[in-house]
Amino acid sequence: MSTYSDICIVGAGIGGLTCANRLIDAAAKRKLRIRVFDVNASVGGRIQSRKIDGEEIAELGAARYSPQLHPHFQQLMQGSGLPHAVYPFTEVISHDSVLEELKATLDSLSPMLKEHPNDSFLEFVSHYLGAAKATHIIKATGYDALLLPMVSAAMAYDIIRKHPETQHFTENAGNQWRYATDGYHALLCQLQHQAQAAGVEFRLEHRLLSVEKSGADHVLAFSHHGDTQMHRTRHLVMAIPPSAMPRLNLDFPHAWSPFQYDSLPLFKGFFTFDTAWWDALGLTDKVLMAANPLRKVYFKGDKYVLFYTDSKSATYWRDSLELGEDVYLERVRSHLEEVLPLDGQPLPQIKAHFHKFWPHGVEFCVEPEAEHPAVLLHRDGIISCSDAYTAHCGWMEGSLISAKQACGLLLQRLEQREEQREDAAANDTFITSSTERA
Repeated sequence: MSTYSDICIVGAGIGGLTCANRLIDAAAKRKLRIRVFDVNASVGGRIQSRKIDGEEIAELGAARYSPQLHPHFQQLMQGSGLPHAVYPFTEVISHDSVLEELKATLDSLSPMLKEHPNDSFLEFVSHYLGAAKATHIIKATGYDALLLPMVSAAMAYDIIRKHPETQHFTENAGNQWRYATDGYHALLCQLQHQAQAAGVEFRLEHRLLSVEKSGADHVLAFSHHGDTQMHRTRHLVMAIPPSAMPRLNLDFPHAWSPFQYDSLPLFKGFFTFDTAWWDALGLTDKVLMAANPLRKVYFKGDKYVLFYTDSKSATYWRDSLELGEDVYLERVRSHLEEVLPLDGQPLPQIKAHFHKFWPHGVEFCVEPEAEHPAVLLHRDGIISCSDAYTAHCGWMEGSLISAKQACGLLLQRLEQREEQREDAAANDTFITSSTERA
């Protein structure tokens, strides 16, 4: 079985859906067919929303945005008409003085950043404070990734400035943060419905196996419920993350970019209880920094407790689950009791829980200081867009920026082809007229 589209978009996350909607008018004008494929059974990519007790929304993936840092996403939310609220987790609590030490360290060392352009963040801080103190201070950020050799000092400062839990340690303390009260999945569904209403066709549960060049077209092989299906398209946009590219026969990244790309795992664990016992501890709508694998513990109103980790700690929780749910829950209880002021009392009984491990939760360019394009282009003309190619890697804002540039490139191609056809038609007319006169 083989199908055809004039424009094929692989990936139905926020980037792919944005591409589909931005190309609608140009496609309708030229009577072009757009098809969107995705490996999952629903749109969304790394955006997944789940209801708790039938009302409260928990985000297993993307969770917050800042109007100041993310103007493209702010505009998208405003245009959607979907409700939003103030994201509560900007007040951080720690039961020792490490947060004050962290802020003082960041302030005092900031002027020395230019003197250590090639040092990792850990090497940079260790140079002034020693390795043991530096490790202790960096762990107070709640991000294990900041201890990795690949994270430069400048990169770490940028990360700290761009997260609501840590921005108050920097000059960005005034940035506002918001979240979608109906869940970001509602926004993605809205984008899908808008595209479908304009004639865009969606093919879900299709895993891309390979791409081959055939004349002016690309031939894609998909696996769908055990069957292999072929699809031919003139224009191809890959709106999938870098981690999904190497398994294809497209020589990624060598045939695309001089830069390298990597990813970090993320883990989120959610827990509900019969009562919001944390309110009596003064933790409601606050985030507690934990000096153990929980790292950051969030207490959402009277609804749930969440912990959010990356890198080494994320892998720790994945490994805990592989040992069995009882092991996982016992470790959660033990680590929570370590950091909560419970006065020797046991943690209240967990009512229900769920979790999400993202093996490639944050994707990024390994050379963040380099000038690299927000869109990658294959020698066969395939366009690739991802938040990982932008300065907003790991954020929905980056996906919108990359998708916008990808669409701009494709629209330019369509206009050039139209001009070429018009020139060819005019030339044919001229030749015909000359022949008739002769």
